[in-house]
Amino acid sequence: MNKYHLLSVVFFISGIVFFAIGVLYGEVETGFVVVFPFLVGSGLHAFLGFILVFIAILLFMFGFVSSATTSSLHVDNEDEHVYPKKKTSLKGGGVILIGPIPIVFGSSWKIAVILMIVAILLIITILFALRFL
Repeated sequence: MNKYHLLSVVFFISGIVFFAIGVLYGEVETGFVVVFPFLVGSGLHAFLGFILVFIAILLFMFGFVSSATTSSLHVDNEDEHVYPKKKTSLKGGGVILIGPIPIVFGSSWKIAVILMIVAILLIITILFALRFL
């Protein structure tokens, strides 16, 4: 975890705290549409919460860009030459839930299968939670 990711966690938690304070003062309202949570606010706490969460998302994304650019090259201080680092394999994937419909993608079949299982577990959890609301 680099410094940008750590800073994004701090900003995100601060934003959530401002949202919680806004809910307590009645400036922020929360709810669900199907399975999508939403926040509606009209006060200072809502504004600061939205700004801090937005900054947290930007810092989180910038942390990946920063770590990708600094880790791709190795600088030898003695000769000041730039040598490429050893190539490594990076695998990843993701799950996008649009309502109860999962969209799964991955760089390999193994990751895609694992994410399909995660998507099924998420759908079951959401349906179970909606049953008791």
